[in-house]
Amino acid sequence: MVEVSDGASCADALKEGLSGKRFKAAIACKAGDTLLDLTAPVPTTAETLTLTPVTADTPEGLGLIRHSAAHVMAAAVKKLFPAAKVTIGPSIENGFYYDFDVEKPFTPEDLAKIEKEMTAIVKTGEELERFELDPADAKELMKDQPYKLELIDKHSGAGEKISFYKQGDFTDLCAGPHLMSVAPLKAIKLVQSTGAYWHGDSNNRMLCRVYGIAFPKASELESYLNML
Repeated sequence: MVEVSDGASCADALKEGLSGKRFKAAIACKAGDTLLDLTAPVPTTAETLTLTPVTADTPEGLGLIRHSAAHVMAAAVKKLFPAAKVTIGPSIENGFYYDFDVEKPFTPEDLAKIEKEMTAIVKTGEELERFELDPADAKELMKDQPYKLELIDKHSGAGEKISFYKQGDFTDLCAGPHLMSVAPLKAIKLVQSTGAYWHGDSNNRMLCRVYGIAFPKASELESYLNML
């Protein structure tokens, strides 16, 4: 058991309680059943609390890597295609995807360019910064992103703030959690682009959905691609 000061982060707490090697392997933590960023403050809902490190070789860790990879893909798309409107980008069983509203669907050549830009972003090692805004300020920040405005309205409760993640010049509406930086995302592959209706409703606009896969190690990605 360790004691931490008020306002200490989950990373601070894990660093006190783990060996150097085990601490370096942690990419997130769990407080009970809740998955948290390492930068998140230690919850103060109880006098004693068990924090469990989450590593990349766990289902939770792999999902977090893939979710963070989706954000990197969105950042790459916005840099290459500034007019693109962003929607959502979750991790899924076999990887991740992100839906974009673009003038024309992405071609295989476009995917190659996006993947190359993702590699460049990962090499920067940009840190991810979580912050919260009141709904009105959140709408001002996302005023040029109509799908994000819809999501803000959907998730705005009484007195609730809206959470965002910023990496470099890209900011996305997201509940998280995420990696502390993009640096670990060194095994990413974009696999295909398809059409998908917003909310799965054919009455809505057809979006361009880009699927990708990500693993903690390049060898794992290579094995998966060989299996396919």
